[in-house]
Amino acid sequence: MVIKKALTVANIQCQNIKRIPFEGAFYQAYRQPQNKGVWLVWGASSSGKSSYTMQLAKELAKNYKVLYNLLEEETDDSDFIERTTMFDMHEVKDNFLVAKYTLEELNVYLKKRNPPKVIIIDSATYFFKNFAEYKAFKEANKNRIIIITAHAQGSNPRSELEKDIQYDAKQKVFVNAYQAVCKGRTIGPNGGLFIVWQEGYDKARGATE
Repeated sequence: MVIKKALTVANIQCQNIKRIPFEGAFYQAYRQPQNKGVWLVWGASSSGKSSYTMQLAKELAKNYKVLYNLLEEETDDSDFIERTTMFDMHEVKDNFLVAKYTLEELNVYLKKRNPPKVIIIDSATYFFKNFAEYKAFKEANKNRIIIITAHAQGSNPRSELEKDIQYDAKQKVFVNAYQAVCKGRTIGPNGGLFIVWQEGYDKARGATE
């Protein structure tokens, strides 16, 4: 058995850390997180989770190739099509792809030439059978950004699988009433808050003109 060398403090600190070049509202919420690792995004129905995920996909597609693996909806569903229009996804069309792959199909796809840096899985319980499958997928793609959506029960992920992923994820984002709240490791200047849709956010909080 070959045992890996233990690292010194100098070894640790001299590593070149690459970060996501977030700007604007995303920078205010998250600063510039490391450009690898798992994000979990969870929220209830009509919380703004899907709109938030599309906006995050667009921001990442400004710098990386993004694959949106759509499992809860069909690629020809009107709601999904409307979100691509609402958030002007044509502006990042060269870096934004949509598919409906099983775990096995996605593993094959990611071995092809020029695979995406960012993988969005919508959603966890439609894609992974158990936590072991999640861990194996994460390990095989440890240099990628993996964004996984999940359902909510109250303010927490709903299923045991989603809860396990939450504990393991580097970035944790809870979406509620059109506001995304960062509960992860990299929080920006405004305390990790991102408004998904201003009008809906205001209405949910009883704001008046």
